[in-house]
Amino acid sequence: MRLCASFAGGSNFSSTAANSGLNDILNSIGAAKRFVLQPCNVNNASAITIKGIRYIFYDPDFMNSVSSHSNWGNTFILAHEVGHHINGHTMDAVLLVNDIVDSGSLYDKRIQELEADEFAGFVIAKLGGPLSACTNVITRISDNTNDELSSHPSRDKRLAAVNRGYNKAENQGLISIEKSKNAISEEYFYAGLEASDAENYQLAIEKYTISLSVEPSSSAYNNRALSYLEIGNYQLALTDVNNAIEKKPEDDQFYSNKARILMNMATEPTDPEMVQAIEMLSIAINKNPSKGHNYIERGMCKWRSLGWNLACPDFKSASILGEELPDFVVERMDELPCD
Repeated sequence: MRLCASFAGGSNFSSTAANSGLNDILNSIGAAKRFVLQPCNVNNASAITIKGIRYIFYDPDFMNSVSSHSNWGNTFILAHEVGHHINGHTMDAVLLVNDIVDSGSLYDKRIQELEADEFAGFVIAKLGGPLSACTNVITRISDNTNDELSSHPSRDKRLAAVNRGYNKAENQGLISIEKSKNAISEEYFYAGLEASDAENYQLAIEKYTISLSVEPSSSAYNNRALSYLEIGNYQLALTDVNNAIEKKPEDDQFYSNKARILMNMATEPTDPEMVQAIEMLSIAINKNPSKGHNYIERGMCKWRSLGWNLACPDFKSASILGEELPDFVVERMDELPCD
């Protein structure tokens, strides 16, 4: 579609994974697949009807960002959009928007969002997923500011709607008593994520370790690596991020995180870790050339180890992508523009 023609590949949430998630959602409610899934570079997810065709647009990078690369989190986002279609919401029913529309329609839009949240919570419960996957997404995309002039309800209202849907499935006996290993693993994963957000990295490591012992996942290895990085245990961080890459080599973020670890391990600009960091960032950029911050990181590494002339083009690329450059980099580019 022309609307999403600007989307470039290289995402971590593939169309195969998206279609698989959609099939799981529809099978759980006995519905036919009458939606068109369309990756779209919109920093969002949305349910839209165009000329009678029901679309679900999704930005893979946005979804991975708010779901912390969790399959259950991504399924919740898709279920939210399916909920808009199932409940008859049309056109611009979206998961996260900043547009201000006329106040007369805002109330109806907030009601629609709560209906979609409740539906998504119900679906996740039926599929045997953890409630924490739902609440983590809502917590990351919403706040508790006054929602009177917003198209989306406040965080507390949305969390309540998700809980209603999840509990409805439980109360109706629609989920198995014994949770799957995957769901248990993800509960500890989200507990680790919560501890990490609170900067309690030792507790985060403990939770991620339990998650990995139940069912190893690339996301848990990656997040535990970042927690080890925060407490200065670089060797364990490197081991974990290597495990994450081995399990999911297509994820560009893991290579970027490995570069961060290697940069911290390097004590001199010419250390082999710095060279490896540049290599990892190059892989990340090749897998997803749309992330400007990776160009900045690679530029910083090159500046330290190879000199300004080799670093400058990376900063220029980041700027072209709309990434904000550090002030000292801007000043240097003014003094010595790229060749």
